[in-house]
Amino acid sequence: MKLAKLAGVAVITGLAGFIPPVTAKDVKPEIEFKRALSIIENTQLEIYTDTPPEPADRIFSKLDKLSATDATVLDPKSPNFDEKLGEKRIDIMRTLLSETIDAYNDQYANYISPEELKRYKERRSGNYQGVGLKFRAMEDDYPVVIGALIGGPLDNTDLLPGDKMVEANQTDLKGLSSREIITLLKGPDKSRIDLKIQRADGLHHVVTSRGPVKLKYARAEIINSNIGYIQISRFGGKTHETVAKLLEELLDQKVKALVLDLRNNPGGSTRAARAIVSMFSKEQNIYCEKHKSGTVKLLPRHGDHLTDLPLAVLVNGNSMSSSEIVAGAIKTYDRGTVIGTPTYGKGLVQRVFNLAQPLGGAIRTTIAVFGRPDHQAIHATGIVPDIYIETPADFMFRRTGSLNIKSNARAYQRALLEKGVKEKHPDKANALINAPDAQLNTAIAELNKQIKTNGG
Repeated sequence: MKLAKLAGVAVITGLAGFIPPVTAKDVKPEIEFKRALSIIENTQLEIYTDTPPEPADRIFSKLDKLSATDATVLDPKSPNFDEKLGEKRIDIMRTLLSETIDAYNDQYANYISPEELKRYKERRSGNYQGVGLKFRAMEDDYPVVIGALIGGPLDNTDLLPGDKMVEANQTDLKGLSSREIITLLKGPDKSRIDLKIQRADGLHHVVTSRGPVKLKYARAEIINSNIGYIQISRFGGKTHETVAKLLEELLDQKVKALVLDLRNNPGGSTRAARAIVSMFSKEQNIYCEKHKSGTVKLLPRHGDHLTDLPLAVLVNGNSMSSSEIVAGAIKTYDRGTVIGTPTYGKGLVQRVFNLAQPLGGAIRTTIAVFGRPDHQAIHATGIVPDIYIETPADFMFRRTGSLNIKSNARAYQRALLEKGVKEKHPDKANALINAPDAQLNTAIAELNKQIKTNGG
């Protein structure tokens, strides 16, 4: 169904019913709890359930009942009785917020704990304090180095793809999960870290100081001698800035056409998506959103237009959210050729509302369903490519997370992938490993036709 049929176009100036945020650093938790319940009630779409949760006042009354139960369990004469009771009351609030959002049956909406919120902000911003390392955790073995992130503290050190990380500041790393290892590698700016590394010629020590690390979710190269290729693995808060620089460098090298690879991109910042579309298109509107109030908002372009060169956009079933905004706008305005398989169909917008301490954390609600700029729905529909092309072994071409690693690290990453294919699919490993990237090859062929037509 077209979004335009669901509601008239209108500008959303705000969301009614909120208890506004308080500017003080620490806010009475009951105030933040009420505000959080109000936000959920006023913003969360009811698209996965016909039975919304209980009213906010009834949920708040549960808080008092559960807190009263805790008060009878704790010994009022015990040290720090009031402090412990307050902590338990905050835990109850967090549990009730989780239960309230979960009642909507929306897999994309949730209460985010203070610890999870920190990790979320790092992914979103693309910045953190650490050493800048891409690695693979190994069950019952030591993690394996893929490569240092370009520009990070470990860049240009004695660290090679394939090295095994034995210790980090004398902590044994064998069998640890990725999250446990990341926690050990992160730390305050300029703090020292000593990595014990094992390779064929023995043990080595790589010593560095933690510092700012920038995750770059885009990379570029020239393929077929005249076509610029830009891959985006996700849309971070500043990914559009990285893409703009990469695009300008390609244009300076006089490429004749461009490929934008959005395969396996789970989405992210919608502002980054708007900015990237704007680089390739002069159109004013990039996509539309329909909110709980029933209004539909057109989202405008963001940033400068940079090129009109022929464009191909690669997508697949794992291209989601902001990837679909980009592909949808390019397809709607016939600005380029969308190639691959239908996208995932996640046409939902989430917003994260931070909660003040001591309640802390945040609530993430699904505030809108979005569609193409012509109001065609994306959710549960996806973007159907202009040219449908399956790739027999598309997983061989997946690149996720930060892409700012050197060529030798990318080669080792590919070698690990090939090793895994040989172990899991011994009978057809060679065919899978040597399968061509049919989607990219189709894009090159189509763009070469356009270059020839344009006299390039």
